[in-house]
Amino acid sequence: MPDEPKNREEIAPEAKWNVEALYDSDADWEEDFSKTAFFRESIEKWSGRLDESPETFKTVVEEMLSQHRLLEKLFVYANMKKDEDLGNSKYSGIASRIMSRLVEVNAAHSFFTPELLAIPEDTMNSWQETTELKPYRTWLQDTLRYRSHTLSRKEEKLLAKTGEIVSGFSSAFGKLSNVDMPARYPKIRNENGKSVKITNGNFSALLQKKDRRVRKDTFIGFYNEVKGNVATKAALLEGQVKSNIFRARTRKFNSALEASLFKDRVNISVYDSLIKSVHDNLPVLHRYFQLRKDVLGLDSAHMYDVNVPIVPESKADYNWDEAVDLTLEAVAPLGSEYVDALTQGFKNRWVDRYENKGKRSGAYSGGSYDSYPYILHNFNGTLQSVFTLAHEAGHSMHSLNSRKSQPYHMSDYKIIVAEVASTTNEMLLIDLLLRRMNDDRDIAYLLDYLLGKFRSTLMRQTMFAEFEKLIHEQVESDNPLTPDYLSSTYYDLVKLYHGDSFTWSNEDDPIAAEWSRIPHLYYNFYVYKYATGLSAAVDISSMILSGEPGAVDDYIEFLKSGSSKPPLELLKGTGVDLTTPEPVNYALSKMEDTLKELEEVLQR
Repeated sequence: MPDEPKNREEIAPEAKWNVEALYDSDADWEEDFSKTAFFRESIEKWSGRLDESPETFKTVVEEMLSQHRLLEKLFVYANMKKDEDLGNSKYSGIASRIMSRLVEVNAAHSFFTPELLAIPEDTMNSWQETTELKPYRTWLQDTLRYRSHTLSRKEEKLLAKTGEIVSGFSSAFGKLSNVDMPARYPKIRNENGKSVKITNGNFSALLQKKDRRVRKDTFIGFYNEVKGNVATKAALLEGQVKSNIFRARTRKFNSALEASLFKDRVNISVYDSLIKSVHDNLPVLHRYFQLRKDVLGLDSAHMYDVNVPIVPESKADYNWDEAVDLTLEAVAPLGSEYVDALTQGFKNRWVDRYENKGKRSGAYSGGSYDSYPYILHNFNGTLQSVFTLAHEAGHSMHSLNSRKSQPYHMSDYKIIVAEVASTTNEMLLIDLLLRRMNDDRDIAYLLDYLLGKFRSTLMRQTMFAEFEKLIHEQVESDNPLTPDYLSSTYYDLVKLYHGDSFTWSNEDDPIAAEWSRIPHLYYNFYVYKYATGLSAAVDISSMILSGEPGAVDDYIEFLKSGSSKPPLELLKGTGVDLTTPEPVNYALSKMEDTLKELEEVLQR
């Protein structure tokens, strides 16, 4: 782990994603972008004609999809280049230009939904059986569901134009979190006494250091800067929440939560059931924290002790090749076709590997129908970073399979199932590592890591989901999101979820500001999907690893299905039914089993 991030040009070419496979140069991007200048006029000429015939309808649909396909390709390139260095004004500029063009074209497309829903239901039902429209039947059903939530043509056009304004809250959050604030993060002395600047990329790794002084200095130094920005972050988050509520109310939903879940065909009861199941099992989490406190020999536990392994890892630093090899070996149970495709992906430079100055923090899998399923990473050599690679590779393989197997309009799987493939890969990696280990300390380390996964993905993301629900309800009740309200509400949840093993002194108080650094709070009720995704993945991976007949084939079919069926119906094809609490409860029971196993290993 370098003391400070390198400049982008210092990163080796083979460690950067192969963005040239999308566009050889900015000039090529500009050439394609110029083609979009007439998209608005080209599509608006069809306004008022959608009800003419199935043939006309098909022509309009195909032109809309063609426009979206090119715009997505342009958007992916611009944002990948922007994310390489958020301080690079050139690529921030082209990302802004394509965003503006997307808003413009989406506004031009806004006549489609009102005109579609104005076609008599009987007529539309018969049209969907014609040769022209039958291939689009499932895709159309997603829009037809919005019959009672769609506005007039003029209103839809106006609402579409708000997209660029709304995106500004998340964009400003990103600039503040990834450019302005990191420039002010302090330096600390590492375990060897060497000065190291805290960055978004090394923050997590520093909090895993055995030296408690390093963890404490990192925590205090990082959150001192975070706390200094809560007023701005509160204003940005309030703007995002208000925009979610505005759109929901405009479309006649009862709440922003209902509106967000509607598109995935998920009932609010699924969201509430997740929170209830986790609340019912908080004693297991509290027992885990007490075990950590005892094993670490702490008189008083603090928030900067949450991430440190309770047993030192025998191998603490992984290089990139080792991370790739482990990922490929872990997914071997999914079959040679899966492994071969992922191997080629690594060779073809899907991944942007390392942190550099100004690079977007965290990790994601992205891309378009006409690109690789790219991965942004900030690999730092920790086991957590290896798991992140396996996680994002799961996303990318889901996208690859879906895009290869489905037509463009059916290839984009719903967000509710987006975290299943990624987390399944992590479960397979955990199983591989556990099977390799025969030393009790190594086994204890990995069991602790797995419990940390349950804590961070199932418990912690549910805590975020509960916080997100509370702050939307606060605004829906016509109350403001002040920094004090946000911090006190968040701190209360942190205390509830973490329990009495922690001292909750002034050394822990800075965690109250953690809400201000969570980018997923700008994703409109996304975080609960990590928890349901882990629950589904635990179930699916258990079936695969136990050799249940058909489990692998059913799972691969799920990866290939895109949005060809409602998302929860697709999951049912793997044997997982998220409309019931069973998958979440099963995952929570696995967490308790893992805790019991860790307790037994530590006593040997």
